[in-house]
Amino acid sequence: MSASASRRQFLTLTTAASAAAFIPAALSFAADNIAPAYPLTGGDAWDAFKAYDPATHPDAPFFRSRVKRADRVKPFAATQAHPELKPEVPGGTLLAAYLTLSGPDEDLNRTRYQIGARSRVHVERAWQYQDVVVAWNTTGLVPNPALSDAVHRNGARILGTMFQPDKRMFDGSDLPREAVAIKLVALAKYFGFDGYFVNFESYTPEDARTVQDLIGLMQVEAAKQGLSDFHIQYYNGYTDARAVWPGSPHVDGSPREADAPRANSMMIDQGWSHYGLTRGCCSGLPLEALPLPADLGQSYDPMQVYYGLQLYPGPGYLGLIAPTVISPNSGEKALGGLQVYSAEDGLRKMRRARIDQLKATTSLSAQDQADLADLTDPKRTRASWYHLHDRFWSGQSGNPARNNSPTAEQAAIYGPPEVKKVYTDYEAPGKPTDQLRLPITYGVANFITERSVIGTLPFVTRFNTGEGDRFFREGVEVSTQPWFNLGIQDVLPTWTWWTKPLHGAFDRDHDAAGLLAVDYDFEDAWDGGASLTVSGPLTAENATEIRLYKTKLPVTADMTLGLVLKGGKGGRLSVGLVFEDAPEATEWIAVKGSSAGWRRWKAPLRAYAGRTLAALSLGIDADKGASPYDLHIGELALTGQPAPAPAQPQGFRIEKSRIAVDGQSVELRLNWTFDPAVRHYDLFAETGRTPTWLGRIAGDAYYVESLTRDRARRTRLKLVPCAGVGRPGNAATLTYDWVT
Repeated sequence: MSASASRRQFLTLTTAASAAAFIPAALSFAADNIAPAYPLTGGDAWDAFKAYDPATHPDAPFFRSRVKRADRVKPFAATQAHPELKPEVPGGTLLAAYLTLSGPDEDLNRTRYQIGARSRVHVERAWQYQDVVVAWNTTGLVPNPALSDAVHRNGARILGTMFQPDKRMFDGSDLPREAVAIKLVALAKYFGFDGYFVNFESYTPEDARTVQDLIGLMQVEAAKQGLSDFHIQYYNGYTDARAVWPGSPHVDGSPREADAPRANSMMIDQGWSHYGLTRGCCSGLPLEALPLPADLGQSYDPMQVYYGLQLYPGPGYLGLIAPTVISPNSGEKALGGLQVYSAEDGLRKMRRARIDQLKATTSLSAQDQADLADLTDPKRTRASWYHLHDRFWSGQSGNPARNNSPTAEQAAIYGPPEVKKVYTDYEAPGKPTDQLRLPITYGVANFITERSVIGTLPFVTRFNTGEGDRFFREGVEVSTQPWFNLGIQDVLPTWTWWTKPLHGAFDRDHDAAGLLAVDYDFEDAWDGGASLTVSGPLTAENATEIRLYKTKLPVTADMTLGLVLKGGKGGRLSVGLVFEDAPEATEWIAVKGSSAGWRRWKAPLRAYAGRTLAALSLGIDADKGASPYDLHIGELALTGQPAPAPAQPQGFRIEKSRIAVDGQSVELRLNWTFDPAVRHYDLFAETGRTPTWLGRIAGDAYYVESLTRDRARRTRLKLVPCAGVGRPGNAATLTYDWVT
């Protein structure tokens, strides 16, 4: 959804849901720009904020997140990838909604979705290690709603960014601080995000007092509004926790009370780690010792402090510095949480630096030639990118349950632990202080325990990552256009990818050679743009277990496990269940048969009633001898009593339309009445019997950038409600008339 539109005259056209109401093209105006504009864009930022009311702004519904934050299950150490890690240690990020991977760099962070995507983008997948997510890169106060949807679906908090705000935001010179606080909380409540990252890097002591007072007023207002999730994270650019605990005096000079409302957490500037910028800016000085609760004059929870790691020059810096805060793979030391920011930008720089290095090499080995082809072939961009991405989160082995310790060669690059290094972000690759020279070793999974939201029924995933080259529904291709929409991403596997021998012990320090490969496949899917694929040469010696999901599900007599799958010839597939009362054992349920097309498989779990399901695996053993193995999983579901189909949508209407000058395409702004029982809505265009997918949204407004005309005089639009499990509800319909 393009977000660059300026506002024009607003025209509302209404139709009744499910009625064949005709919208004549004569009512559309080619001169109008109807693409919804991103909130608070255009003109002076302060004036826009002061005048903005989302409840009355016509574009606001198109950027509203309706996905409520999912509850996460209680930790259970026995099924953690690293049982010794402390689950209370928090993980945070500052990240972009979309980062372009090929072609010219585009700022797509104010784009909710794109059908007919013009660039390949990164969509984040590793939510299981993130508790606080800061919407970074150009969105400002209101996070990208697709980012909010994904974060909430995975149980984390999403924060907008107050980046070095205009002084009028906090000094009371134009609006009283109380009024500013009310407006800020109203934005969070309407757009469905959880608070703010207050990035305040340069200020006077007076400014510090006023900002802390504004934060307190925001907390009071959020409590009045019943926003129990409201969270403020403070970052001051000077590495000093005293800015929050105990905090500066009030504006009037009176001491800040011990119980005064204040920020919930803070991010310590990267200067603590001896990181330095070559161009000045905001890094605090390196500290020999970080402040402790006793130093701050009052007690506070160290887990409210996130140690910032700026990683956009090189994400390998994590492996060097994070162990000074948290002992990798163990509970020996945990001084606070980790907050990684711009890691995806660092990965992109690392990838591009490797391409430049290979291109500059006159004589490449066969492996280097293969690496260069892998990195530069547009058809392999996705695979090569996520290969690097997964190693940042899961560690250099790509297996989050491995220890991923640095090798002797890698440790030599890091240098002896007693040597202090200052790494910078602008040095050219190869210089001693450049982060790009640091290898990825430990992943975030070696410091932060995995989280899960799978604690209630039903749970269903189609392994839809939130982007694709085409779109499928019930195994049928309904769109051939590339697309991205982070807001419709499924809850993806907890571990990417925790593979181990199906028979025999798992070695955390050494790779088990020859295990089957696990990944997402974008050539075929059941619902969305991808399916889970398991492939490779299969023999009795490399039978593989894939630990997929962490759960906490009490099993009832009516509970059912289901798969939609295809392939699997030459192997014996089983689903493994791990229960809390016997976490060292896995109960296996055989999935018999194989097929060339998609098929459904179900198994009742009544035999396990009364037990609590703690983890779920796949197991593949050889059937007879050696054979190539190829399996696709399009759906995995854990369900109880069948749920009724969602109700037919009400109020489906074309709010506004704009036809192209040549009459061969039209833009549409669509609205309907939101139903919280609906997981998402699918939109289709039908001419005759041919349906074309226009998009999916978990909301009540959708902008169609270009609906193409064919030979038909009319195009029927269908809005299909989906609850996530079971059959879709009855569609609401309307018809667009192309008559000129």
